[in-house]
Amino acid sequence: MNESKQAIRATVRGRVQGVGFREAAVRRAHQAGALGWVRNAEDGSVAVHAEGTGAAVDELLEFLREGPPAAEVEDIEVESTKVEGHEQFAVRGVSAGAFVVQEHWATAHHFDLRLEVDGVMRSWAVPKEPSMDPAVKRLAIEVGDHSIAYNDFEGEVDGGKVEIWDRGTYEQGGRVPWPEALERGHAVFVLHGEKLQGGFALQRTRRGEKPQWLLIKRRDEFAAIT
Repeated sequence: MNESKQAIRATVRGRVQGVGFREAAVRRAHQAGALGWVRNAEDGSVAVHAEGTGAAVDELLEFLREGPPAAEVEDIEVESTKVEGHEQFAVRGVSAGAFVVQEHWATAHHFDLRLEVDGVMRSWAVPKEPSMDPAVKRLAIEVGDHSIAYNDFEGEVDGGKVEIWDRGTYEQGGRVPWPEALERGHAVFVLHGEKLQGGFALQRTRRGEKPQWLLIKRRDEFAAIT
């Protein structure tokens, strides 16, 4: 019988930022088979969500109590929490740039998702409003890149109207670096917007002149599960 999953939240305090703590935690989590995330908190601590078998979580916790060689762990608080269903373990808290969603009334009403990648806004047309429900998968049709300056645009264009629906910053996630993740067809990221927050994924389902993707909300603390 497979061992059931458990999940913990940990806050690690001490000399734990700027010493490679997050990157070392990611490596150890991958080795242990733990899933979740690690990020630097504003108060100087490191926050960790870890889930998996008891053995995997315990192995990662043992590492967190010591940290990498350059770190000095003074205290760690650990509490049990719910399993969120993460599919990987990744660093959070490293901004990759801007994101914007522009609502576009044109021949067909849709939403344009744009992510800053290598100095341009990689763009997808999403026919229906992006969802915070992990069970709702939105079609996203890849379209041409836009300039970063276009992020502020609102007004009339090509016989239609554009308004900013959401905006903010985002973090690239996953084990594969960007833009390679996009070229492979599976990209994980974390949005920090007013309407869209937490982990998302873009999964390519069809290649071609206008590749088709699915925009999927990840199961995390921000998800609206129905």
